[in-house]
Amino acid sequence: MRSRQFEHCGALLLTLLLLGTRLLAQVPVPFVSEAQRFVVFTDKRFEVLEPRPPRQYHAMEGQVVYLDHDGRLKLFLAEGRRLHLLQERAPDTLLVRGGRVAWANADTVYTLRGGRTSLVAHDIERFTVSDSLLVLHDSARQELVASWRGQLVPMATLERGSQRPQWAHGTDRVTFHDRGALKLHQFKAGRNEVLTDSCGLALVATGGGITGYWNDVQDRFEVQDASGVHVASELRPWSAKAGEGILGFVDGNGRLRCWQNSVLYALTDSMPTEYWVQDSLLLWVQGGALRMFDPAGTITVEPYVPERWRIVGGLLVWLDMNRELRGLEHGKRMRYGTEAAIRTFDVHGDAVVYPSPLGQTVVVRRGRSYVY
Repeated sequence: MRSRQFEHCGALLLTLLLLGTRLLAQVPVPFVSEAQRFVVFTDKRFEVLEPRPPRQYHAMEGQVVYLDHDGRLKLFLAEGRRLHLLQERAPDTLLVRGGRVAWANADTVYTLRGGRTSLVAHDIERFTVSDSLLVLHDSARQELVASWRGQLVPMATLERGSQRPQWAHGTDRVTFHDRGALKLHQFKAGRNEVLTDSCGLALVATGGGITGYWNDVQDRFEVQDASGVHVASELRPWSAKAGEGILGFVDGNGRLRCWQNSVLYALTDSMPTEYWVQDSLLLWVQGGALRMFDPAGTITVEPYVPERWRIVGGLLVWLDMNRELRGLEHGKRMRYGTEAAIRTFDVHGDAVVYPSPLGQTVVVRRGRSYVY
């Protein structure tokens, strides 16, 4: 009996280790070199994928999907360093978000499952994609459909001749505004629900694990998160934007507010010049300065608005006035490289890549620089 218990524990431990390894898989770093070759950096190694630059490329956990110079759709898998040709010609539409890729040839939509091409559906007029699901407008059946865990789940029936269906696609959910019935629906975890029975002028912010919407029946702005439905404001907001577990909105008095972990934060006493919510970060401009929300207190990123910045997860990277590359994550400031006059940069997962003014390409990951 004891031997079987040890075998069971050993198998469980191995499963957890394999799962942990999968969860910790890094995002490969693709770039076009100074010599115009398409290169990928993975597992501390550089590898030339193509002798000419691709038309477009997208890096995800453990893989890179790209259209090569001639428009062929290809997939590079970091595990085993394998390269696959998905199709000979460029798709009519290619969408990538987070760890999911989908494409359409005419009205037929495909996606990747286990590194292989998988047919999703035919007769699709339009579609959107996120990590956990695809949303499809089936023009033959006049339905709005979710592709979730390999199944097609109808979300709403559309009247023929009606306007293009209005939906907002978050990471793990979709909200759909039924203009005929004036109802606001939501699909998440494989189920449909009605958020409000009256939503004549839909004001909805759909994110990951969070949804904000104006409830005409209760005459209030509500936020739904993992802990339930909460009242965020009794006044109709000017606007609202949602990310991963975070929601920002400008309330009826023109003040910027933030909802995170079931707590409402007051960020400004007046209208911000602009604000953004992306991934798990909220940034705004006020008084000419770029600021960032932090539960411990507002962080001034720079006293000006940088020319270029990128957000990936909880990481913010930007070029400062000297075009030096800076970063900010969990309140900690970082500098990438020692050069100034950096022309541009990109961020893939936890890695930053930029062309050095010295003519090389530099990849910085976890504080260590790799030069190509």
